[in-house]
Amino acid sequence: MFLEKLFGHKRRIRKLRKKWDREREKALKLNEPLRSNMLKKLDQIELNLRTLEEQRLHRVELARIAKEVEIDLEEVKAMLDAKDDFSASRNIQERAY
Repeated sequence: MFLEKLFGHKRRIRKLRKKWDREREKALKLNEPLRSNMLKKLDQIELNLRTLEEQRLHRVELARIAKEVEIDLEEVKAMLDAKDDFSASRNIQERAY
């Protein structure tokens, strides 16, 4: 029982929730047009996370939903990184002039 909690799906769900929390904190620091889009995307991801946390699912369903959440979180992270790269390059260009 202890090893299942330590290495099982519950651990994976906790890690996904932690990653979601980090991305949400980053999204809250953004300016408005991008912020609202990111928060909408993160709210959709949260629905799947709640399903994983609250419902008893078969392993196949649990794995499928967890993989969807991982993919969506990677998309959000890529969007945040792209935004940071764009703003950093714009700052460098402004300093050059």
